Amino acid sequence: MQPIRKNESRVRLGLGVTGLLVALSVSAPARAQSTVTQNDEDKAPSPQPSLGLAPGTPQVGTLPGGLTPAYGQAATDQQDWRFDFHGFLTMPLRAGLNTRSGVVTTDQHTTVLHAPPVVPDYIDSFTYTSTVPNPYAQLNFSYGNSVVTGTVILLAETAVTAQSFFNPPSEAGIADAFLTYRLPNLLKQSHFEINVGVFSNRYGIMGEYDLGRYGTPAIAQINGAGENIIGQFVLGKGFLLDIEQGIQGQLDNPPEGILPAGWNGFADPSVGSGFANHVHVGLGYKGVATLGLHYINAWTQDDRASQGTTPDGSIGVLAADLRLSMSRFGHFYFAATRASAVNSGSVGGIIQVLNTTGGAGLMSDYFGPNSNGTGTLLIVAGEYDLSIGRLLRYPNTFKGDGPDIVVSLFGMAAYVTSNDPVYNNISKRKYGIEGGYALLPWLAASLRLDRVEPDNWDGSQSFTIASPRLIFRSSWQAHDQVVLQYQHWFDGSGVVVRNGYPAVPDPSIHPDQDVLSLSASMWW
Repeated sequence: MQPIRKNESRVRLGLGVTGLLVALSVSAPARAQSTVTQNDEDKAPSPQPSLGLAPGTPQVGTLPGGLTPAYGQAATDQQDWRFDFHGFLTMPLRAGLNTRSGVVTTDQHTTVLHAPPVVPDYIDSFTYTSTVPNPYAQLNFSYGNSVVTGTVILLAETAVTAQSFFNPPSEAGIADAFLTYRLPNLLKQSHFEINVGVFSNRYGIMGEYDLGRYGTPAIAQINGAGENIIGQFVLGKGFLLDIEQGIQGQLDNPPEGILPAGWNGFADPSVGSGFANHVHVGLGYKGVATLGLHYINAWTQDDRASQGTTPDGSIGVLAADLRLSMSRFGHFYFAATRASAVNSGSVGGIIQVLNTTGGAGLMSDYFGPNSNGTGTLLIVAGEYDLSIGRLLRYPNTFKGDGPDIVVSLFGMAAYVTSNDPVYNNISKRKYGIEGGYALLPWLAASLRLDRVEPDNWDGSQSFTIASPRLIFRSSWQAHDQVVLQYQHWFDGSGVVVRNGYPAVPDPSIHPDQDVLSLSASMWW
């Protein structure tokens, strides 16, 4: 499966904003559907007065510079203006099988079914393997031309029809909204791209076109409003220099007096408004090898956090990664990351390290509650993917339009140092292998094995997962698939799952050992 390439070449797929701005006279009042400017008044008739704004017109004032948008109007300079729509969805039926604890009455079954499964596969935890399918839908709309494109992304991690309760944080709504400018001829043999607005940047992409088998950026993810500038320079003899810089910040912060609750994602008033500065340099050679260096600094200095009593915090990331796209010999990725946090409890979702949200997530899953958010996380991660069909058919070109076997090896390790002695000097590691065989245009099968060891001092927390799958699709290179999966979890005696709202570790619960799922996915 090759999902949408959200970050390939740092170009975001997305939804286009159809409101192209056309200037009006500074002194003219705003009118619905007006496209006339002061310079055009001798060439076009004056707009007719309107008693009200057209339906769907945004509730905003005149933009800086006296510009009045002409919502929904076609651009005066058409060039290659176009509208694009892309998306991705996966919707699963999941059931964890377990044995009822305690006394079983005559009107109760001994076997119980849990949805979602009660297993330690949480996206913000090191134990996350991405093997249990989760609901996810993303709609990307874009409108623009070869110079500028407007993007809006709608995102949800649930579907209302199958919900048992309303959970606002899982329905993100508008996740990203930004403009992308492409300036290919600014300098000779160079390309510049500028993103401005609200968007996410992910670094440490383990897969060739996606986040890889673990669904986790190996370096970090930045979320916020701001700018991101990418410059690419041809150096000659096959070398390409890629320089990227960005500054982003959050739109708001949890206000004083807010009470953590489900509807607000359990917002913490001790978290301040966060900002992040990041710089990246990459050197590529003939599209085969890319060596990258990454610097990220996220911080908060907000005197409103817990009414000014919370220390200013920071999270700094230094990383290097290597990507090898070796044609018939497969794709290889390796990253080494050092994330250092100081008083990071006040740093919010501006940064995510291993899918954790800011400093609070690092404290919960790595540094401990008594660390004051101070600690260091050393991370190494790698993945290798190989198509046997492509290898054996060489020198003939193989595009996946026939039988194939794909093998993947992947792993990740983290070493924690913390001010909390209970969490200090802990090593975590996970690794796995997956083999998939495309038998027929409509049928494939795969087997994935995962081993997770979250604490080198306590082997009872470790577990192994076996995940055989049948994959049904409409053709060899289809953009759809239906996956029937069975999983068996070989859990150590110390494996703990979460319970409650908010979910916290509950040692009294026995995890599910068997999981069945049926998921439908499509990307376009």
